[in-house]
Amino acid sequence: MSNAATRTEYTIREETPDETEVYVTDTQKSGPTAVVIGGIQGNEPAGHEAAEDIKTWSIDQGTLVTIPHANPIAIRRDTYYNERGNLNRKFPPGETPTTPLARAIWDVLTSYDPDVVINLHSSRGIYREDVGPDGVGQAIYPTTVSGAARDAIRTKEYMNRYHLDDSLPDYYRFKRGNLIDGTRPLLIHKVDADLNEPGFIVETTRYGSDLQTRTRWELNIVRHLLGRHGIHRTYEN
Repeated sequence: MSNAATRTEYTIREETPDETEVYVTDTQKSGPTAVVIGGIQGNEPAGHEAAEDIKTWSIDQGTLVTIPHANPIAIRRDTYYNERGNLNRKFPPGETPTTPLARAIWDVLTSYDPDVVINLHSSRGIYREDVGPDGVGQAIYPTTVSGAARDAIRTKEYMNRYHLDDSLPDYYRFKRGNLIDGTRPLLIHKVDADLNEPGFIVETTRYGSDLQTRTRWELNIVRHLLGRHGIHRTYEN
């Protein structure tokens, strides 16, 4: 990390069961701001494992904000839900988020006026494939803002060319998922509707994959998406 850059952290929902950390890398150089969120579903560990790594990244310009453990109760329980249900259904577009934790997460996002938001997930199955259980994995889902779909396409092409083992069947190849159009109460839908900024849901599959592989996929997807938005990892630390 360059000498001028700062790395800070702070707590949201302090002294509650939802208490979790926000990590901020500020290069002190003018540039884009990105927010990366992991662990919004507690039984999808690749997301929070990847975000734990991403919070330590050195970058060349701008600001990187990471919330690795967005849903700490669900992570501790290894469950999809916390005691208030599905956290990723608490972000109605055009309205105030409906739980204290959802409001705290949204407040973090809006306070940094992000240029791109990435939410990390995994799925039981594979998007638009007939193998395994139903699911939405191996896809990158962009918001409707101009350029986001192309970012998803370029990133899936990069992943398929450089980061899929040749031994894997073709159904593991990444796809561009459907557009996130601001019509549902999910975090990235709210990014589309309320912020009109590029946002991405990243979904790897748990079908036939191990945690290390899924985490590595997500790290490479995030690095590529950030690069397309002008934030490049510098490998200084």
